[in-house]
Amino acid sequence: MNINIKNENGRSMIEMLGVLAIIGVLSVGGIAGYSKAMHRYRINKTIEQITLIAGNIRSFFAPQRNYKGLSDCRNDNNYCKLIKKAKLMPDEMWDDTDKRFKNVFGQVVYLYAENKSTTDEQAFRIDFNLTENEEEACIDLLSQDWTNAGVNLFRLVGGPVHNKYLIPPIDVATVVKECSTAFGNGYNPVIVFFFDINVNSTYWQRIINP
Repeated sequence: MNINIKNENGRSMIEMLGVLAIIGVLSVGGIAGYSKAMHRYRINKTIEQITLIAGNIRSFFAPQRNYKGLSDCRNDNNYCKLIKKAKLMPDEMWDDTDKRFKNVFGQVVYLYAENKSTTDEQAFRIDFNLTENEEEACIDLLSQDWTNAGVNLFRLVGGPVHNKYLIPPIDVATVVKECSTAFGNGYNPVIVFFFDINVNSTYWQRIINP
């Protein structure tokens, strides 16, 4: 009688655990890589949008040599109709549900007229809201070279306990310190980008260094 014995090969428990461990490592690495790529995308998109918005505002208000039309945006409960009508912000930023312009972090962006060196409204600002878990974005945004966009003053607001004006370029240590302080108060911080400000004027020196 001939008996044929077949050897069946299988995976041991140790081998299976090893495979699962490798899959786990690759998954974590993939998620981390995706998160890093998305963060870089948001920073680059923010730079692109703010530069575009600043250019649009300058072009639209060039004939009158000031930005007084943006003053109306402060008290417009239905948002500033001028911003949408004149297409000062990209259409992609418009949230039709909330009827607001929002940044890539899902937070509202506001535009206002400001004063260059007196009460002249020859400057403007972009109020850029962040969420409480975007400290890294705060650091990256304040560390960027905003020369092409024309940003010459920042204001970092972290609730009622943190209100700091920063003149670019800002060293990394200061950026890290201020962002950490602003995000440590349990509030959603705001980065205010100022354009065409005369930071050396008596008017602004009183504000920056009270």
